[in-house]
Amino acid sequence: MNIRLVLLAATLAAMSAPAFAGDNPCNQLARETGLSERKINMVLGNRTSFAEYPYTYERSVATLRRAIGESRYDQLMNKGNLIAASVDTKAVALLAALDENRRNARTP
Repeated sequence: MNIRLVLLAATLAAMSAPAFAGDNPCNQLARETGLSERKINMVLGNRTSFAEYPYTYERSVATLRRAIGESRYDQLMNKGNLIAASVDTKAVALLAALDENRRNARTP
């Protein structure tokens, strides 16, 4: 099952790549979710290297989870193989999930 999730994330990332071509995926995800790029890096990367981690991490994760969707976020970040992926790879997968959410919302 994990292989399927990774393949789905990679496929979605490849399909939505033109939407943010030439742009830093963390920067794009920050614009889409309303978080700062620093907070995106904190949530997706090594959070303990950020001084504000003890105060803002949980709030930032909650904001990101709401933007992506609770179940989709869990599917990609906790049950998939993205846990060990780079920050940019995680950002690309989450951007693809946001794009998929938008397309599904427009479909009757």
